[in-house]
Amino acid sequence: MSLYPELNHLTLKELIEYFQGQPLEGEDASTYYLEVALLIKNQGDAGVDYLYKAIDAAEPDRLRGIIFALSESPVDKDKLRPLLINYLHHQQPMIVAEVIDGLRKLGEKDAVEQVLAMLEHSSPYVRGSVLRFVARLYPDKALPLLLDKLKDSHFIVRENAADELGDLGIVSAIPYLRAILLDAHPDVRQAAQTAIQMLSSIKQ
Repeated sequence: MSLYPELNHLTLKELIEYFQGQPLEGEDASTYYLEVALLIKNQGDAGVDYLYKAIDAAEPDRLRGIIFALSESPVDKDKLRPLLINYLHHQQPMIVAEVIDGLRKLGEKDAVEQVLAMLEHSSPYVRGSVLRFVARLYPDKALPLLLDKLKDSHFIVRENAADELGDLGIVSAIPYLRAILLDAHPDVRQAAQTAIQMLSSIKQ
């Protein structure tokens, strides 16, 4: 179900009108367009076709929504793959992060060199997406990167690193996670605590 239940039963034509219009009053534009694009995609082939046609003219919030929607359980990976690669160097960091997440969902291991080149990107959202990509597609090589990014200057990246260490079940990471239990940001402290609990259950 969508975050916007009032949109759940609309026709494709009606959803497109909402997607082309302004966000609902008081709603974050990025989240809104992600949700509406996914509803459009879930309309089947006609919805997917619309998203592909709309992508070139889409401004950043709508573009991110389209990339997100097309990457969720993609029907035609061969069609989506080059589109994602094309937007990998977009000027908007949130687009780049969404593209990297899309490549991860596709299991696109061949993009690893291009993705790793973004590891020191100026945006924490991009750096975080790189960690998710490596952790999911190259779990055996992820540990050094994740441990290093526990010391990143931005809390979002440190939080992502802790999350991935927990999800990967890397018990040897527990001492490193304990070191950030006193992190300055509460989200990092919570991520570390959750990861330690997950890994401690494996250890036992």
